[in-house]
Amino acid sequence: MIILGIVATLATFVFITALIFIFFEKTKKIGKQIAPISLVLALSLFFIMVTLNRDSHKSKTEDVTAATESTTEEPMNSEDEGDSYVQSVEDSQKEFNFSLDEFVQTFNETAQDIENNDLSLINKDDIGDFKLTEVKDVTVYTRELKTDTDGSGGNFTLAAWYDNNHKFYRLQLSTSGSDNMASPIGLANIFAVFQTLGIDEDHLYDLLKSDEEILNAIDGDYSVTMAKIPSISLIINIEPK
Repeated sequence: MIILGIVATLATFVFITALIFIFFEKTKKIGKQIAPISLVLALSLFFIMVTLNRDSHKSKTEDVTAATESTTEEPMNSEDEGDSYVQSVEDSQKEFNFSLDEFVQTFNETAQDIENNDLSLINKDDIGDFKLTEVKDVTVYTRELKTDTDGSGGNFTLAAWYDNNHKFYRLQLSTSGSDNMASPIGLANIFAVFQTLGIDEDHLYDLLKSDEEILNAIDGDYSVTMAKIPSISLIINIEPK
């Protein structure tokens, strides 16, 4: 394309020169001979360039259109990839090495050994059904194991989490109080769960004394994540490490 442009420009220059020659008597004959040839050559080259440019533009337009169509279809692929990611997250959850019934039995035995009249046992008949929940684009099922309250306005909830395949992979403890995020009934239940699993209670004390709002700890076979909303609530997630 560049070479054709140069040749066409030269042909045009020759044509203009031939026109100038025509105005002079001595060069009129040469000008009349060169002018038609250079004009035809220049016009032919420009016509070829226009045709090639149009074809090139058409080709680029088709490429852009194809790219646009490909981009338009991409979200569908991205969604599929997202679904695959969510599915892989759900399938990769590590399951506790004990069943829910075994945990309930051990917790109740531990609670009976703790001298606290407000600390209730888990009644298997009162355990809630599977509840479908979406957390950060991941499908989980939860079952409420127990809920306790005390006279100070404090409350505690213990829930079991399951993945999409109903694998038991998390215990979630949450407590709140009217003027204290770690209410007496909440602390009693948290310590009971910690003792049941053999988790050091000092992890909780470290969080309560710290200015940090989140604390992660590995203790034995478990990964413990604790988060606090100062003066409002405390949430603890326990999973197999």
